[in-house]
Amino acid sequence: MVADAAPITVVVADDHDVVWIGLVGAARLGSGRPIRLRGHVTNAAALVEIVEANPPDVVVLDLALGDGSEPGATVATVVAAGSRVLVYSVLDNPRHVRSALAAGAHGLSRKSEPIQLTLDKLRQVAQGQTLVSAEILSMIDGDADFVRARLSEREREVLVLYVSGLEISQIASQLFVTENSAREYLRRIRAKYSEAERPASTKVDLLRRAIEDGIVPPIEPR
Repeated sequence: MVADAAPITVVVADDHDVVWIGLVGAARLGSGRPIRLRGHVTNAAALVEIVEANPPDVVVLDLALGDGSEPGATVATVVAAGSRVLVYSVLDNPRHVRSALAAGAHGLSRKSEPIQLTLDKLRQVAQGQTLVSAEILSMIDGDADFVRARLSEREREVLVLYVSGLEISQIASQLFVTENSAREYLRRIRAKYSEAERPASTKVDLLRRAIEDGIVPPIEPR
């Protein structure tokens, strides 16, 4: 990282002052691209107000704010406003984790992790990476309410190639099918995820669904 690069602007949404204080102190001491913590809020309404007025690069979000807000709805609003989301939580509720991921959260960090690891993840999220660990996927997989899209073997093949960066023509060539057939497979994949109430209208959404379902390996921090 270049020390004089533009700082990553961050807003923290967490009930506890110690989280804010710890992140501020660690950001001052750590190396890498500088991080500027712009504010600390304790409820979803205040977070939405800040983000919609002037979205930071990254929002660090606790999944269990004291106001009882639904994390998926909060994540969706923050992402729509133009910020990326790093969930920072004890991550003990699979439904909350799944809801946050489905709404567009870009990474997850446990509060039990070393704080410098959390800052490393924050920098990677700010750079455009999506970070989901095998442990988190395992926890989601153990949630009986999690609904998989039940893709066919060929649909899984198409999904892997598509989220890996191949164009329709390249997918068709590699699988020895027509381009129309490749497009139809993608249409079916999206339809199945929509039926499972896990819509995936963009390539990033499809990547997230593929990670959640274990179709492609999680993207780990480098």
